[in-house]
Amino acid sequence: MLYHAVNVILAEVELFVIRSEINQAVQMQDVSCTIVITDAIHAVEKIFDPSMHLHQQQSIAISKELRAFFSKHTDDTIEFLDYSNDE
Repeated sequence: MLYHAVNVILAEVELFVIRSEINQAVQMQDVSCTIVITDAIHAVEKIFDPSMHLHQQQSIAISKELRAFFSKHTDDTIEFLDYSNDE
């Protein structure tokens, strides 16, 4: 899948990278567990934020990717790990 991005801000980039990783996992038949390691866990929170927000279009696209990922097998998993330097 090919994605294009123009005039993006950091949060959009973070969500775009997460979306790309999930999309790759969906395309691979033998992947049942995906681990997303990020220092931008606040971006991950936007994926599951049902309210109106600036990055809702990316969130919806990621939700569709997640639905496809979980539809392959009911025991598929995804884990988001916070790799920030916060003490």
